[in-house]
Amino acid sequence: MRFRLGFLGAWSLFIIGVILAAAVAGAEWQNWKDVERLRKLDTIDRMIAERRATRRDVLKEAEEERGARVERLRSAVHEADVKVDDAQDTRQAIVVSTAENRLYVRRGGKTVFKAVCSTGKGTTLVQAGKTMVFETPTGKFRVVSKEENPIWVPPDWHFVEEARKKKKVVVRLHPGDVIDAATGEPVSEKESEGVWGLFRGSKRVSGHFLKVRKNTVVEVGADGSERELPPGKMIETGRAIVVPPSGSPQRRFDKVLGKYRLNIGSGYGIHGTLATDQLGRSVSHGCVRLGDADMEKVFEMAQVGDQVLIY
Repeated sequence: MRFRLGFLGAWSLFIIGVILAAAVAGAEWQNWKDVERLRKLDTIDRMIAERRATRRDVLKEAEEERGARVERLRSAVHEADVKVDDAQDTRQAIVVSTAENRLYVRRGGKTVFKAVCSTGKGTTLVQAGKTMVFETPTGKFRVVSKEENPIWVPPDWHFVEEARKKKKVVVRLHPGDVIDAATGEPVSEKESEGVWGLFRGSKRVSGHFLKVRKNTVVEVGADGSERELPPGKMIETGRAIVVPPSGSPQRRFDKVLGKYRLNIGSGYGIHGTLATDQLGRSVSHGCVRLGDADMEKVFEMAQVGDQVLIY
């Protein structure tokens, strides 16, 4: 009996020891978890502090930029006031504020008409090592000509921009060139004829080709038939935007500039736009855009020789 009691007592002490050890281990585990949680909280607090500091720096820079922009606008407005005062002796002047995207017609020192417009977006495009900046030029100009139903002949940069938007390459089609209508890949005259129209070496081609015929772009079918491509419409193949020759009908876009345009020289002008939802914003490639109704009124009032002040 005494042995049994001693055994039971030892076993009880062992169980109690195990329980105490488990409790201690549990407490240590909980402490470790608490320490890890605190470390994570410290990390989160540090990240929040860093982000706040970064945001403060960004806001400070933005505020400084706004302040600088306000000063530039004040200087521009003051300069424009001087220019407008200089123009008061003229019979009529067209004044464009690129900061406000507003156009004014002044006569005898008074504003007789005003409208919302769009001006240059200020972005750049690098092409063949040449950097182009799409800004509306500032300074004094003259209305050199008035044009009804103007035709737009887009420069090369228009095709480059479209190709980049659609992640395609640019292929220029010159007289004497032949390209695959499906891929934009150049092919030879021999490859575009007869059975050669089915294969290009070991590479299969579409059998339809684009070429210049008498200064217009035509599509040649597998049977040799030709179809002239419509004017003023972007030519796209599977992987390329095709740039037609400068004098071809496919390079002439109708109704893009509205019904009226006032030319002020160096390729710049004041004209209508199809993108009326963008009026009031700096989105053009340099010209001043107006809604059709406003452009018609300005066109009626303007005379060749009128001064144009852009600031």
